[in-house]
Amino acid sequence: MPHVTFVASDSGHHRRRSEGHDARSQRRRQEATRVEPPDFRFCVELGLVIRSRRRDHKTAVGLQEEISTQLTRAGIPNHVANTPTSTVSSREWTIASELCIPARPRDHRFGMKLVSPFLRFSKRPESWQADFRALFYTLNNYFELTTTHQCFTHVHIIPTPGFWQLDQAKALAKAALYFERCLDTLVPPYRQKSVWAKSNRNNRYFLELSMAECFDRIDAQGTFEGLAARMNWCSSVSPTGVALGAHPGTDFQHDAYRWSFVNLNEGGGFGTIEFRQPPGSTSASEAITWVMLVACLARLSCGPGGGLNPDVKPQLKSLGEWLVYEAEWAAMPHKSLLKDLIRQAVPATSASGTLAGMDADAITIDEDQRLRWKANDRNIALEKYRRLLKHV
Repeated sequence: MPHVTFVASDSGHHRRRSEGHDARSQRRRQEATRVEPPDFRFCVELGLVIRSRRRDHKTAVGLQEEISTQLTRAGIPNHVANTPTSTVSSREWTIASELCIPARPRDHRFGMKLVSPFLRFSKRPESWQADFRALFYTLNNYFELTTTHQCFTHVHIIPTPGFWQLDQAKALAKAALYFERCLDTLVPPYRQKSVWAKSNRNNRYFLELSMAECFDRIDAQGTFEGLAARMNWCSSVSPTGVALGAHPGTDFQHDAYRWSFVNLNEGGGFGTIEFRQPPGSTSASEAITWVMLVACLARLSCGPGGGLNPDVKPQLKSLGEWLVYEAEWAAMPHKSLLKDLIRQAVPATSASGTLAGMDADAITIDEDQRLRWKANDRNIALEKYRRLLKHV
């Protein structure tokens, strides 16, 4: 996996070179063999329950307008997208209602989604991190931010040129399957079994396969659309399929997996890949940490030497070391946030006889309804991406 000659301890799942013992010659070899990994643009969707500290809003629209006003006063470019025809910008924050988060109008709390501009990960990282701190400072100053099990921090990524190469998308797909149980340890238990972030490893397509067979199936895909279908294949008889009214035997793609490749159906390498598993972020530190995790994993997976050995069990310790090393290489400020996330990991467990992240045996009536609502909801991040292409 690493794209330099540096070797971290306990990194057995990486294919790597051996090194000598002389530190000085080792540094020379590292500098001589370094190949810069691909960089990425990213966009973040923040799903939160929000209540104004100063006004008792009876509708989500009123709350959206106040959020927009306060962000504008703080110098944060933004706009509200509260109708199906509202125009969105790839260079501003977008404020919208979030249909998967239950509202509590009597308490003046509403499910909101704030979608970031598309930003460069390793180009002036101190700048985008400062933007996130300014956003959350303003939000927390004027609003109460709380989370429920339905809240989220979704991170969309795309290589800097604006499109994927098929080998890059395949490499990230392999990493998503391979490290799934490691990443499960970094999120709360309710995000390990959420109907909104189901397991890619245990989806309808990969369920009975070994990891080596999964890798072979990914390698066999000759199109982005085929790769997206395999990564996000949903059973028609699963609770999600039943909720959406799928006919038995007509399995289908669905984006509510830990990693969504559905946007790659744009074709030709266009579209984002989205990590959907993180819980809601109520602070800049939380959101920044998830961005670093996703972008560093993508850089490691898609860069030179990114191969994984499917026959070796992944270890969170070595994955964490490589992620932190990548953050250091990309000159990320506050990379200690990533170290803290890895250090605070909690072992993921599943009930006897169940597979991690499978669609629940039963979903609530509310989840059933919201799955149907979301099926017709706007894909604001994808709309922003299409706008971005005009400026890349």
